[in-house]
Amino acid sequence: MKLGFHTHPRMNTIDEIRWIGRSGFDFVDLFLEADLALPEHIDVEGARTVLEQYDLGVVGHTAWYLPIGSPCVSLRDAAVAEAVRCFGVLQTLGAVYVTIHANWAPAKMFSAKEACEYQIDSLRRLTKAAGSYGLRVMYEPVGSPRDTVENVAAVLEAVPDLSLHIDIGHANLCGRDPASFISELHERLVHIHMHDNDGNADQHLPVGCGTIDWTSTMAALKKYFDGTITLEVFSRDRDYALLARDKVKEMWRGKGDA
Repeated sequence: MKLGFHTHPRMNTIDEIRWIGRSGFDFVDLFLEADLALPEHIDVEGARTVLEQYDLGVVGHTAWYLPIGSPCVSLRDAAVAEAVRCFGVLQTLGAVYVTIHANWAPAKMFSAKEACEYQIDSLRRLTKAAGSYGLRVMYEPVGSPRDTVENVAAVLEAVPDLSLHIDIGHANLCGRDPASFISELHERLVHIHMHDNDGNADQHLPVGCGTIDWTSTMAALKKYFDGTITLEVFSRDRDYALLARDKVKEMWRGKGDA
C-alpha cells in the first residue's frame, strides 16, 4: 500500500507538492483544474524538480465537474478536450494513471442505459487519447444514486481499457456499503480515495469521524487491493490529514479500528 495526498487546485501547486513531500507521503494526487492548477498555469519543470527531491510518485486527477455524460454531444466533446489538455502535463511528470469522474445525465429525462452510453462515448475517446501519452484512465463513481455496482460494471464492460478508482466516501452514500462495492468490482480496481462521511453527504472527513464501517472496509481492501490510496481529507487545518495518515497506517497494519 502506498499512501498519498492531493493538491488543492486553488493553491500554489509547487507549495502543495512540497508540503506533501515533507509530510512523508508516497505520492501526489495532482488535481488539474481551475484555477491555479490548469495546465497552462502549472510550472511543470518546477513541479518535476520538487517531485524528484522528495521521491514522490504522481497520480493524475481531472476536474470532477467535466460533463463527460452530457446528452449534448458538443458538451461531451468539450469535456474530452479539456481532460486531454491535462495528459501532456501528467506524461511529463511521470504519471501512469489519471482519474475521470462519472457524470450522469438527469434521471428525470434520461434512462440509466442512456446515461451510461453518453459516458461510454467519452470514455472510449479518452482511453484512446490517454494511450498516446502513456496513460491509463481510471473511472471514479461520484456517489450519486446512479453510481450503482450494476451501472459502474456496465461502463467498465463497455470500455475494456478503462480502470476503476473507488472513492470510499462516495461508496458510503445512497445506502451503499463500501466493502461490497470493493469486493464486487475489485478486478478493475487500481486506485482508492479514502475519507469519511455520515452516509448522507460527501463531507470528506478524516477517517473515523463518520459512519463508515472501517473494519469491514479495510478487510475488503486488504483482501482485494494493494496499491495507491489517496487521503482526500478536506480541511484548512492539515493536522487532520496527518492524523488520518497515521490512523490509516495503523489500520492497515492491523493495530487499530476506526
